[in-house]
This record gives sequence, C-alpha cells and structure tokens, in this order.
Amino acid sequence: MTNAQRRAAARMAELNGSTPIPTSSSTFCPHEAGEYYLINVDEVGTTINLFAKEHKPPAHTYNIITVEFDLDPETGKWIWFDGKENQSPRKNQDGWRLGSKQLYDTREGAEAELQREMVKNGDRVTKVHDLPDDATALKKIRSAHHPDRNNADADHDLYQAVVEKLDRMRAASQ
Repeated sequence: MTNAQRRAAARMAELNGSTPIPTSSSTFCPHEAGEYYLINVDEVGTTINLFAKEHKPPAHTYNIITVEFDLDPETGKWIWFDGKENQSPRKNQDGWRLGSKQLYDTREGAEAELQREMVKNGDRVTKVHDLPDDATALKKIRSAHHPDRNNADADHDLYQAVVEKLDRMRAASQ
C-alpha cells in the first residue's frame, strides 16, 4: 500500500467516523492541523586527521522535516514512513518523539530549537534551512542582497546564508 493510499484510507475512516479514539494519554492522535515537524542536524566533512596542523571544525547542515502521519488500517496506529521504515511516535516526559528526535507541533517551535542548535554548534544563526535548493533561485537572492551594492534593504545575514548554502551545494556535488 502506498502512502497516498494510506492517506486516502485514513481520510475515509475519519469521514465515516471510525477514527480510533485514544483510550489514554499514551496513545498518539494527531492534532487538527495534522502536520508535525522534526529538526535534522548533520555533520559534513567530519574526517579526522590526527597529524593535521590545523583542525577544522565540522560543517553542519540544518533542516526541518515536515511529518504527516498516516493511519495504519491493520494496526490502528498512526505511522510515518521515513523513506526506509514506518515509525510510530512514542511518548516520554518531554512530549512525543519519533525515533530519537523530538516531534514539534508547530514550525515555530522547530525553528526555535534549530536556532538553539546552531548557536550551540557555533554556527551563525541564519535561516539556511528555509532557502530553496535551486542554484538559480539562490543566485537571484544573492544578487538582490549583495552588500557591495548601495541597497538599504539588503539583508546581510540572508546574503551570507545564501553564500553558505551555495558553497555547501558545490561541495556536495563534487
């Protein structure tokens, strides 16, 4: 069964009123908006050379993953397919988790946590994860916010974020 078929089955169950009602607070049931968010922080270029004179700190990539749960008709549990396996949320003292990651109800909450992670890692606080993955669109943003132009509306942090993302895309393609 594909994800589209699972979503359709879940929506049909909701329309027919046969949505499983959680019997306790330990059973996950999505809120009305239906979307949740995970943050993902990866290290890029973490090879360690013990004989190097200068050690470079690892570069980090930050992004927010939108999670839309599907109702599994066989088990009645809400699941999310991460590309490899189906995952079900589990409850702990802080809230709901998906695997080892915290599940956020709002994008603002996920962005705030992502900003904290960036500060913790010593990276500049930018919205790199909100930028498009298209190099042409990034170059347009970069030229619109170029600091050398006499542009009072230029956002220097956004310009720097675009330059960093272009550099990362170039490094990943080599």
